[in-house]
Amino acid sequence: MRTLAIALTVVGLLAGPALANQCPLLIKQVRDACAGKTDDACKKALALADDAEKLHKEGKHAESVAKAQEAAKPINLTLKMKQ
Repeated sequence: MRTLAIALTVVGLLAGPALANQCPLLIKQVRDACAGKTDDACKKALALADDAEKLHKEGKHAESVAKAQEAAKPINLTLKMKQ
C-alpha cells in the first residue's frame, strides 16, 4: 500500500509540470477562435478561458486544462494538446 501511495505521488509531481505547459496553449486557442466575435457563445467561451487562466496562475493546472476544454465546447472548438 505504501508503494502505491509513493507511486501516485511521483506521477502527480510529474504530471503537474506537463499540464502547466498545456494551459496557455489551450487558452490561446479559445481566444484566437473568438477574436473579433461578440456572439453569446464566444462571450461564454472567453469568460471560461479567463477562469482557466486564473486557475493556471494559481498553479491548478489540471483544473485549468479542464476549464479550457469546457471553454471550447460553446464554440465547437477541438483543442489541440501538445504532444
